[in-house]
Amino acid sequence: MSDNTPSFETMTAEYKNYCDRNNLTFQQPSKEHSNMIHGVMYLRANPVSYVARYDTRRQQFLA
Repeated sequence: MSDNTPSFETMTAEYKNYCDRNNLTFQQPSKEHSNMIHGVMYLRANPVSYVARYDTRRQQFLA
């Protein structure tokens, strides 16, 4: 990750805030299952599916 890429913990906190603001159910992502692909962090609670995607270049969650 580059120097300006938020840490996993920061992305998780932002995801929680995003869920709170949008009246969504928060699922705690797992650091071991989450991964970065082409500048997008896939926050995963399990190895099969993601709970959120965060674009590190735009610094926003993707729908």
